[in-house]
Amino acid sequence: MPENPEPYSEALHPHFRWWREKCGIVEVSDAEILRARTAYWALVTRMDVMIGQILTALRENGLDENTLILYSSDHGEQVGEHGLWWKQTFYEHSVKVPAILSWRGTLPEGVRCDRVVSALDLNATMLDALGAPALPHSRGRSALPLLRGENTAWEDIAFSEYCTDDGCYHRMVRDEEWKLNYYHGQPSQLFNLKEDPNELRDRADDPTCKNILTELTQKVLDGWDPERVAAQMAAKRADTQLLGRWGRNTQPADQYRWNLLPEMDYLD
Repeated sequence: MPENPEPYSEALHPHFRWWREKCGIVEVSDAEILRARTAYWALVTRMDVMIGQILTALRENGLDENTLILYSSDHGEQVGEHGLWWKQTFYEHSVKVPAILSWRGTLPEGVRCDRVVSALDLNATMLDALGAPALPHSRGRSALPLLRGENTAWEDIAFSEYCTDDGCYHRMVRDEEWKLNYYHGQPSQLFNLKEDPNELRDRADDPTCKNILTELTQKVLDGWDPERVAAQMAAKRADTQLLGRWGRNTQPADQYRWNLLPEMDYLD
């Protein structure tokens, strides 16, 4: 069962009250929680098997000595922590993802890095490993010097963003031990992950945190305008509606479709 369940109440952040009502997760039974978490861990087990198959193939083909292996994912699943499911939040169970790297002879083995690294940094790391030039407009940084233990400057900062067409314009910044979750038009959340790794104590209204709240709010809004994002999404919505009407009226030929055969989908 979740270690930190959070019952639905008026004390919840307004976004999460709305989200739980919208998604029908105001209350979830113990039986449903166990069923969902069992399915999640079953998928993890299956993924372990498939990763093992890839590693075996590398070894059998003599490629394991000269291959950078990087495992990550795009989001977590919450699985009931804080009373939430799926992704769409900046809590650690959703926004924090694995990053496991192995490169024989290049990276040390059995080492855990406690620095803040983003998915953009992983992209830059792979390009660096290939000897390819960095992407010209990316904020990603190669983590290879950091992971090799070299004396290199590294800013412990990462951003995440979640915007939808139903009024959610959210952005997060993780800066060293602090994390700010910014919700446009709603209160922010502020957590100290060193003191409070389970994010149970929102410090946004703590007078002693006023300076860090101001500093992180400035960082999260630097180069990011939620009103501009909303206008862009409204314009895209109008385009989508126009294309939808065009499709319904012209009935274009369905020329390109992936022929998904039953044998392509299987379970061992």
